[in-house]
Amino acid sequence: MTPTLSKRLMMACVLAGAAGAAHAQTANQNGPLTAFVNDASSSASSLQRQAGYAVQGMCGALGAEGGLRLTGAKHDLFLRCNEMVETARVFQQIPAGTGRTLGYSDRAQLLAAVQQVSGEELAAQGSMSTQVSAGQFSNIGGRLTALRMGSNRQRLGGGASADEDASMANQDRLGWFLESSYGFGDHDQTAAEDAFDYDSMSFTTGTDYNFGSGVVGIAVGYDRYQADFDNAMFVSGGDVEVDGISGSLFAGFFGAGLTLSGIATYGSLESDITRHVIYDSANAACTGCGARRRLTGSPDGDYVALGLTVGYEFNVAGWDITPSVSASYRDVDMDGFAENDISGGGLALRYDDQSIESKRSIVGIAFSRPISRTFGVLVPSLRAEWHHEFDDDVRAVRAKYVLEDSLLVNASGAQDFGCAISCFTMLTDQADADYAVASVGVSATLPRRVQFYLFYEALLGAANLNGNSIAGGVRGQF
Repeated sequence: MTPTLSKRLMMACVLAGAAGAAHAQTANQNGPLTAFVNDASSSASSLQRQAGYAVQGMCGALGAEGGLRLTGAKHDLFLRCNEMVETARVFQQIPAGTGRTLGYSDRAQLLAAVQQVSGEELAAQGSMSTQVSAGQFSNIGGRLTALRMGSNRQRLGGGASADEDASMANQDRLGWFLESSYGFGDHDQTAAEDAFDYDSMSFTTGTDYNFGSGVVGIAVGYDRYQADFDNAMFVSGGDVEVDGISGSLFAGFFGAGLTLSGIATYGSLESDITRHVIYDSANAACTGCGARRRLTGSPDGDYVALGLTVGYEFNVAGWDITPSVSASYRDVDMDGFAENDISGGGLALRYDDQSIESKRSIVGIAFSRPISRTFGVLVPSLRAEWHHEFDDDVRAVRAKYVLEDSLLVNASGAQDFGCAISCFTMLTDQADADYAVASVGVSATLPRRVQFYLFYEALLGAANLNGNSIAGGVRGQF
């Protein structure tokens, strides 16, 4: 696992990837596919140009090693890259080579085929991985909020006598809790990232000690996030699933007005990525042209997340109003990995390590009103937050064909993530620097200090992402 990248190292990564692309382009400056993706009339995106350089580079290297005489996965990869190169010859009016063209009449068709083999679906894994820690923060944050709101029960005396409250406060300070949330939403198609729908489940359980004016506790959590890619011109389905197991420490202090809480989480990540490569040939004379493949990978990773919130509660006309300021930090590291081409072909890519860092500020305001009932205290609430992300830089994901390693071994006796033949860099969308979150919910404190809460939350103002979640929890005494 590589250490966390600073902005300077991230820029170095981007420059290194660009240098690799430039190398591939220079080595094949007369290559038909390189000329095609650089042709202004093709209107290729940055991702399509990068992938085009990689395909052209592998085609040249495999052609030098034997081309159509190769066998196994190398033979398959040469066929796939050669049919794209030959199709580019037609559009660039370059004399024919093998003549194995895909028969496309529209440049966009060839660009779609190039993007199909690029592996840009990996960007979604980064997005899902960063949300794992957010799920645990939301669960534990909901637990702390319910505790703060539950303190209103003692003020109102609802649902139990003052003697009972005093007895419970002295004897039953150690409690258990169970939190859960379900999220769903979708991501729009962009030039750098694919469209997908997602859903998530997050579970947290733990124990805490309530010492009246505050609480300290430990928790363990499980998160599952899944994104299903749309079927469209540039992507043909597939999915990304990220599972996380974590442990957290948390504490909260609830004074006469001041509230202070903190959360620290460490977790491990396991991912399963399936991407489909599907493009068909319009040339009946080209036997076996086109591809229908399923490629899989299972990279691991880990993350560290820290959060601190300071708020102040005051009462106006029976409403408790709590403005707050939060700061959070997340560091997600994901291992590099090699895909598996299920068919035994040569389209599998190898991806470099990834590191994602987030530093975020959150300004929020909550409104709640305790309502005493015979069975306890109900506290309906509203909350609005404004999130600002300081690390909103574009991420760079480096990739190359797995088969490049065998070619480098033959040439130099060494394997690395060098950019000698097919290394290219995929740039993700820029993270949203500012967006809002709004929630509405209710908590209930019942006799014997049993607490429940239920909240609905919506993401607002994000550029390409829509999101909603429902969270609930229960706490009891040992």
